[in-house]
Amino acid sequence: MKNPVTTRLRALRRQAFRRRNNRPGAPPGSLEPVASAQGEAALPPARLLLMHYASEGEVIEQPHASIEAAAAEVLETQRVVWLHLQGLPSPQQLQSLKESMGLHPLALEDVLHRGQRAKAEAYDAHQFVILNLVRRDKGGDGECGACRVDQVSLFLGCNFVVSINDGNQDIFEPVRQRIRANGKIRRLGADYLLYALLDTLVDSGFPLLDDLGDELEALEDEILLDDDQDARNKLHYAKRELVVMRRAWWPQREAIASLMRGDAPFIHESTRVYLRDCHDHSVVMIDFVETYREMASSLLDVYLSAVSRRMNNIMKGLTIVATIFLPLTFITGLYGMNFDTGSRFNMPELHWRYGYLYVLGVMAAVVLGMLVYFRRKRWL
Repeated sequence: MKNPVTTRLRALRRQAFRRRNNRPGAPPGSLEPVASAQGEAALPPARLLLMHYASEGEVIEQPHASIEAAAAEVLETQRVVWLHLQGLPSPQQLQSLKESMGLHPLALEDVLHRGQRAKAEAYDAHQFVILNLVRRDKGGDGECGACRVDQVSLFLGCNFVVSINDGNQDIFEPVRQRIRANGKIRRLGADYLLYALLDTLVDSGFPLLDDLGDELEALEDEILLDDDQDARNKLHYAKRELVVMRRAWWPQREAIASLMRGDAPFIHESTRVYLRDCHDHSVVMIDFVETYREMASSLLDVYLSAVSRRMNNIMKGLTIVATIFLPLTFITGLYGMNFDTGSRFNMPELHWRYGYLYVLGVMAAVVLGMLVYFRRKRWL
């Protein structure tokens, strides 16, 4: 019987592999759509939200703006323009981003072919950053489902930021609220907006780690109290989730560190101080992941030890029972043989009036004596 958790994780891995591979022989920067993996749920269409603001004046939001309108705002105003696309963009939308806003086709190819490794790359007209958003789906019974990784692509120009989240969970609403509240983000440039988005992505992993830490602690108590198969499955599932988190979050440290260097275009020196804090948070998350991986491995050893101890107890009990019944079997076998009562070599106990009771008494004494001996040896 196949494990449903393992089957689901394998399906997600196959889908991710298909998404990140181009057609063999396709030219670099190709925006050809990738065929969906078999059984993969249909993705929601990319929704556009345009927001532009300045240190003075109102914030303008256009929920259903076009890419061409965003490009016009970038060229005609000095305001900071933020264009967010929620969902996987179509090749037509990416082509429009390429033509209207001058985004590099190689970067747009990475956006279309999801499952990319976290990285930061500099182009002539913009800075390109990819980070991964790890989330845990909730099942119908309230339990957490498989860990999923959404790719978030960010483009930074002189006065614009383009963010693309290929999943269905928009985590940037707190950033919008800070912009509406005329916070510090309004007084700084587009590079600080990029930092705010990166910081939101990085910090989104801490609630997942808190929940996973609580689950591992609960599993530890469950294993120590009752080493059943359900605890083993939960532990195996937690280890697989930690592998997904490590694969998604490990490269983002270097991606953020590359933005802190002086050769990163469009990022001012004042913003690199905040990026350093974001990099520290990323390092802390990796430390938590490594700690939980060691904890999960230790719990697996505890589980195997508990199973081995339970098996040893069972074998010890069976061995004691077999050892006790061994002399009883010998006695009953000896007196259960057919003897010629007329022979002078016959057992005299067969002619005793209370011979049967004497044999039972001897058997009871043998059992009690063996139990006392086992107790003194601390086998019981």
